[in-house]
Amino acid sequence: METVKQARAHVARLELSNAQAAVLDGQAHAARALWNLLHEYFTFRQGRFATLKDCDAAIRQARREIDWLGQLPAQAAQAVLKTYRQAWVNFFNPDHPADRPTFKTRHRSRPAVDVPQASALRIARINRR
Repeated sequence: METVKQARAHVARLELSNAQAAVLDGQAHAARALWNLLHEYFTFRQGRFATLKDCDAAIRQARREIDWLGQLPAQAAQAVLKTYRQAWVNFFNPDHPADRPTFKTRHRSRPAVDVPQASALRIARINRR
């Protein structure tokens, strides 16, 4: 019998102050912009795709040199890279009906920041919703 791996995620709606909301909004837009930079770097390389090592090195250098990209935590930047690479794996997998990864626009993409260390946040539920 084959076991199926189940992905678990918890989406929490937080009551943020204006300053916290501004920081989180900046991180979400930085994550979207990083996706677009990765897409450009990965696809427009004279007919060959960039390796994972090349993409990781480019992210590290960009976080040092571009101040607004430095707002995004390193773990969240690595999560964007992981999600981007998985989008390409899904595209090339014949059993997985996925479209080719594209650029994300500011207005059509949902602002989100992946927090890999979210289990350490200890979010307390206020009600059952």
